[in-house]
Amino acid sequence: MKRHLYHVICLLGFAAVTYGFLTEIKNSGLNLNQYDKHLHFVIFFGLSALLQWSYKPRLWQAVLLLASYGVAIEWLQQTFTRGRKADLWDWVADLAGVATFYLLFYIWRVWRIRRHGHRL
Repeated sequence: MKRHLYHVICLLGFAAVTYGFLTEIKNSGLNLNQYDKHLHFVIFFGLSALLQWSYKPRLWQAVLLLASYGVAIEWLQQTFTRGRKADLWDWVADLAGVATFYLLFYIWRVWRIRRHGHRL
């Protein structure tokens, strides 16, 4: 039962991020353009953590899924959101967030194994 709750939390996270990326914030008073790449990095770092925590995919599965999701988001923004276009550098920031999470996750796992002598 607990694992299913983690899956739901992960899917809700992806749904919220998708909504955020596809929502026009032009008239909201927020100007996030200067932080665009930072936001992509942080969001994809967080999505990587959610995905790992809930589904525990292999590295190649997580990277493939998150890279594809990043491409899909860029295409959806360009196609369905007025005034926005796909940006390769957004996708690069997405991948940097994923890579950073998995690098830190690997370091943490190695540290835990050395400290406790077993895998988690």
